[in-house]
Amino acid sequence: MVRRGIARALLLVAVAAFLHLTATAALTQEKSRLDTVLQRGKLIVATFSTAPPFCYTDDKGQLVGFDIDVARLLGKALFKDPNKVEFVVVTAEGRWPAIESGRADMGIATTTIYPDRAVRVAFTRPYVDSGVSVLVKKGSGIKSLADLNQEKYAIANLNNPQQADRSKRFIPRTKTLTFDTPAAQALAVRSGRAQGAQLDTPVADWYAATSKDEFEVIPELMGYSQNNAIFLKHGDFTWWHWLDTAVGEMRSGSYYGDYSEIYQKWFGKNPPPQKFYLR
Repeated sequence: MVRRGIARALLLVAVAAFLHLTATAALTQEKSRLDTVLQRGKLIVATFSTAPPFCYTDDKGQLVGFDIDVARLLGKALFKDPNKVEFVVVTAEGRWPAIESGRADMGIATTTIYPDRAVRVAFTRPYVDSGVSVLVKKGSGIKSLADLNQEKYAIANLNNPQQADRSKRFIPRTKTLTFDTPAAQALAVRSGRAQGAQLDTPVADWYAATSKDEFEVIPELMGYSQNNAIFLKHGDFTWWHWLDTAVGEMRSGSYYGDYSEIYQKWFGKNPPPQKFYLR
């Protein structure tokens, strides 16, 4: 009887310990990154510093660009203060570990949604749409993808499989050179090391518009439209839901006015209409 009593007591202790651990784990899981951000009082954002006009360092050494202003709009939405944002500059490959490790709360770095990337990070709905264009030197005589598709020419690509695949599909005869940043791609064209650079259309247009007649953009797109989105760590529905809601309000809701000002500032034109059926 004594042994049975001891065994029963030990079982009860074990069950109580298990329930305590389960409850603690549940409470831990319930705490969202949103709670952490609000308690901290600022938003930490992973971004690039070499991808104009989205996110780059200007002549004064300040981070500027469309993505930077969108991040500040999120700071305004969270804290009523656009300056409550801290930026962490990362490389193209470094953006994923910055999110996975928790070093940054989210990332906004001219990042296109692709299914293989969604295995690693979660995406909000797109905050901006884009195409893929080719930047060339003005006066090069290259006016089409067919003109560029020659063995004597080289295309400057970013170090990602999507750009490599597009090169093989659209300009298979052109040699490929791989770089880590859009700035390095543009420099390759400027120096003559490459005859074209495969860039997001707004980036290519920005270089052409600010280059003092040095660059131009081939009219054809390399493929279909693509979507740039905010990215974050998987598994936190509350944080994802807040960010996705904020992006939705920028694109077609209560923050459309702020979003339009940012869009006009960096792209020189109006964003897509808020809702086609509103007049």
